[in-house]
Amino acid sequence: MNITITRMLYDALITAARTGNVVEVLRLRDMIDTSNSVKRFFLYIRWQDLGGRAPTPIELGKGWPVNQTFQLELDRAITRADVNTVLSTNASNPVTIMVTPDRAGNVGWYLIDDYVF
Repeated sequence: MNITITRMLYDALITAARTGNVVEVLRLRDMIDTSNSVKRFFLYIRWQDLGGRAPTPIELGKGWPVNQTFQLELDRAITRADVNTVLSTNASNPVTIMVTPDRAGNVGWYLIDDYVF
């Protein structure tokens, strides 16, 4: 897929990235996506790693460990195979795998086997 943008938008994107303005980078990306008919798909993934000891107790909304969290974004529909790839590269022995399409990760959590891809 080729993406086209104006020079002005390109310069604005570079400036925002250099200054670390994530909000502006995302706003510009949305503009670029819209003008190029790009649709993005998002899935928030969380899991616990089972090891020689019991997994760390975790309560939803109380700070899930960063090393057991992944935000997957693609320009095509996300599949179970995509989630499996994330888990195989980021988790050691994942259990209680949950996903939500909510970017904030606040609502809509499903156990992986109950989620409809």
